[in-house]
Amino acid sequence: MEPVTLTAVVTAIAALVHLLQSNHVDDDTRWQVAKSLGEILQDNKHRIEVVKALSGYWRLDYHCYNVIWNCAQNLPYPDFYQAWHQHNIATRAKQSLKKILFTRRI
Repeated sequence: MEPVTLTAVVTAIAALVHLLQSNHVDDDTRWQVAKSLGEILQDNKHRIEVVKALSGYWRLDYHCYNVIWNCAQNLPYPDFYQAWHQHNIATRAKQSLKKILFTRRI
């Protein structure tokens, strides 16, 4: 059996996150996806990416929450905080930039 490449792991994580965010997956599949993510997330870099992806997801259910909780328990707090709030920071920065660029001066 050949060793699993980093590219394969990243691809698998992305596919599992995509499934977890899908509206067309039943509860049993979501449970299995969350369990699989918990098993393959061994790297803080990957945990950060998963937290970033799920932090902007509007439908955080029990399965998403468990994945995020697993990441939170295994990441240093500053890394988790920054990953979780990444979307909020980017959104605020974009809104501020729009105000600066598109505010009409009289």
